[in-house]
Amino acid sequence: MIAFHVHVLRIDMNNHPSKRIVLSEYPKSGGSWVVSMLGDALQLPKRDIYVRDGFNLFDISKHPWYESASSLDFPQSCIIKSHELPKSPLIDFSACFFHLIRDGRDVVVSKYFYEKDFCVENGIYDEFSVVFDEYVARIAGEWRNYVFAWLNAGFPYYLYESFLKEPTDTLHKIINDLELDTNIPEFQIIQAVEANSKEKFKRALDQTFRHNTFVRKATHGDWRNYFNHNHVATFKDIAGDALIYLRYEKDLDW
Repeated sequence: MIAFHVHVLRIDMNNHPSKRIVLSEYPKSGGSWVVSMLGDALQLPKRDIYVRDGFNLFDISKHPWYESASSLDFPQSCIIKSHELPKSPLIDFSACFFHLIRDGRDVVVSKYFYEKDFCVENGIYDEFSVVFDEYVARIAGEWRNYVFAWLNAGFPYYLYESFLKEPTDTLHKIINDLELDTNIPEFQIIQAVEANSKEKFKRALDQTFRHNTFVRKATHGDWRNYFNHNHVATFKDIAGDALIYLRYEKDLDW
């Protein structure tokens, strides 16, 4: 078991010279959704750590985060989605960091179909031919290492499943915990959640991607529809300790 202490880097949204907030997640953990909600609640621009000048994977001007942006640079006040590990040079700037975690088994399934379908159909990948058996082992290891790296870095974390269950309360908790804005009205948080429902969030990306499966199921427990006995055994062996540490499971008897 890995012990850690949370040290919250706080930002006074009214007085701090930098109002950048960085959400760090292992890919396909719900970061785009949470960034959209939090950005709307705080009325801040939303950005992606990998979208800078010269970005050409797709027409970024059609993405809802960038459609009215005059520059791809990060504004002094914004919320940024990142998949970087702690101490990465890409996130070496003054900001408020927090970590979003999703059940690694659901991450495996979501990321697999994201790469196999979304990335191929939208021309981001030429092809994707990794078999699922191999994919489970690789992503389980990557997810475990990423999660523990951020836990050991001492930043606060929140679970994607909490947003699925109680999005308004969880959004409110982040804003209060990190002291991002003590004056934000409650209705503004509620509106941010309602504006980013699964259906509305998906529709917002329809103009960006011709094959829009970026938002797939947005559920918890979908891994049960795809994991066989060998996949379960593989994930237990590689990342079972992380599931227990995060209380997704009580033990390895699942």
